[in-house]
Amino acid sequence: MLVAKNLAYETSSGHLFEGLDLSLDGAAKKRVAIVGKNGCGKSTLLKLLLGELEPSDGTVSRSQEVVACLRQDIQFPDETVTVGGYLLSKLEEEWMSYQIDIAFEQVSLGADLLDQTLKSLSGGQRVRVAIAELLLQEPTILLLDEPTNHLDVASVEWLIGFIQDFRGTVAFVSHDRSFINATANQIWEISAEQNIEVYTGTYEQFLVQRYERYQKRLQDHEFSQREVTELEQWLAENANHPKYKFTATVAQKKKALERMEKKAPPAPVPDPRVKMKSVLTGQAGTVLNLKLNSKIFGDTEILKNVQLKVEQGDRILIEGANGSGKSTLLNILSGTDKAFDGQLTLRNGIKIGMVGQFSKLDPEKTVLEEFGNNTRIEYSSGRSVLANFLFPAEFVDSKIKTLSYGQQRRLEFAILLTNKPDLLLLDEPTNHLDIFLREDLERFLGDQEIAMVMISHDKYFVSKIGITKKLSL
Repeated sequence: MLVAKNLAYETSSGHLFEGLDLSLDGAAKKRVAIVGKNGCGKSTLLKLLLGELEPSDGTVSRSQEVVACLRQDIQFPDETVTVGGYLLSKLEEEWMSYQIDIAFEQVSLGADLLDQTLKSLSGGQRVRVAIAELLLQEPTILLLDEPTNHLDVASVEWLIGFIQDFRGTVAFVSHDRSFINATANQIWEISAEQNIEVYTGTYEQFLVQRYERYQKRLQDHEFSQREVTELEQWLAENANHPKYKFTATVAQKKKALERMEKKAPPAPVPDPRVKMKSVLTGQAGTVLNLKLNSKIFGDTEILKNVQLKVEQGDRILIEGANGSGKSTLLNILSGTDKAFDGQLTLRNGIKIGMVGQFSKLDPEKTVLEEFGNNTRIEYSSGRSVLANFLFPAEFVDSKIKTLSYGQQRRLEFAILLTNKPDLLLLDEPTNHLDIFLREDLERFLGDQEIAMVMISHDKYFVSKIGITKKLSL
């Protein structure tokens, strides 16, 4: 049993959480999704459960459990070695290599992949090899940090099946609502009150239960406040009234008021919401026209005979397996990649805004400096805009390298939308965004009339955006 008691963790900005009591039992075969807003401490919680961080208070015990974790950013120490050589180095003895064959079978990889170098692996293959490495430890509890990031549809479907079949307990951090729906039977939310709320069921059931709990807390708070107000009014009107002045009634009422104020349930904290201003509508007609004959990377032709016309108001989804050239195509559309055989025609004066799959923010700059450098917005206005994107005043002087992946993504969107582009190019736009921000982004983009071309494996997001065209590679 993995047990955390009275767990607390404090950073320079204050407590992430405190007073947490939770447990995971490998034999129970639970499937737990850990959710919460960006920066609330989900990845930190995994590190505490692993023993990689020391809690500010409380204890974590891992008796009779083998706990292994899949990192959010999978990195191998030497990318030039073969898969087989790397996994062999993780075994105590070479004769135990049969365990690699067993692990490979569990992650549905063929033996031919053992001779490939780590650097040649696709995103989906990297995840499977990393999980195979964990399986060599024979874990009873698997912790997964954002496991679906950068996976194509086929890899996500495989991962769903793997989690369903795993013989122990799996706890994972994820904002992918379709993935949570398909795998989780319990949801832990790190709430705004800095504790963990436990819900039973799928993501859809979680939404219903969460709303009901919020409404109940709101009703309890409002009822308590009405009682307090009524007592305060009574005392204001009657404390010095001759009828009550020399009786015990006033003292009793005052004591009752004190008890009520001490025990009054606090108001529930509403979800944080980003405030985004509409981008420009743009003129009707063709935004861009691409006729691509060939795109070669190294010795490999990764794109061939691609034609794409983007009209004002289009919402185009680019589909294809990992390595099919989706991100390369977006770079060609943005004008950053000109090394191709073909022609790209853009409407005169078009302003293109792009969010890539990987951050290009300067890690040494502060939030405010990076925002100002990329938008030319002056200091005071910049602070105001950043506040709308949930960067409070005390946060804007933090360096980019101290931000979580989700916070960096939020800053990228602040820069993108402040520049008011009339063509949006979005490469996995929901990666690292928490559930609340995904919902905000869906509502916002759903109301915009500008052209959008996007890559996304987030089924929930795609279903809400209203795709008008699809391009399969």
